[in-house]
Amino acid sequence: MKGITRKNVVGFILSVVFIFSMTACAVRTQVEQVSIDQVRQNLKYQNIVFRNFTANSDVKAPEGPIMECRTSAINYLELKNLFKAVEKDSGKSYDEPALYVDVNVTSLRIVSGAARFWAGAFAGRSNMNVDVKLIDADGNLVVEKELEGAPNAMASAWSFSRTDHSLPQKMGFLLGDFIIAHVSGD
Repeated sequence: MKGITRKNVVGFILSVVFIFSMTACAVRTQVEQVSIDQVRQNLKYQNIVFRNFTANSDVKAPEGPIMECRTSAINYLELKNLFKAVEKDSGKSYDEPALYVDVNVTSLRIVSGAARFWAGAFAGRSNMNVDVKLIDADGNLVVEKELEGAPNAMASAWSFSRTDHSLPQKMGFLLGDFIIAHVSGD
């Protein structure tokens, strides 16, 4: 029987590191969770207007995920029943204070169902990063932040890629929480 060699130990350690890197937890930007009742009592903006939803030129096929993220954010905010209007920019003016939302997708990778089927977690992690700017009606920057979402590769494999394909919708929820955290008066 052969003893434990340095090569065996290094191989074992690399295997463990690789497995832990593939099954690491999902990554999501932490957004301050606020009480809806407190926000409602101190609401500074009655209208949320989604202006620009763009993507960097190196982002491949962003149209579908962008639309899904924006629709998800709008629906999420409407369900909170905080605002008089939550809508895409149509150029109209508002009597009440409005907060304008500009979003730029800086990174997007959604692992395909076929890749998940054949490679499982080894197909890697999907991700979606968005740079968000909230701007008041006077053009002043209220806040800017990059939001990141990257589901766990192992969970994506177990869900047969549903976790990957729901990423734009979940990024819309995260965007909605980010907006709610910044609509209260000072």
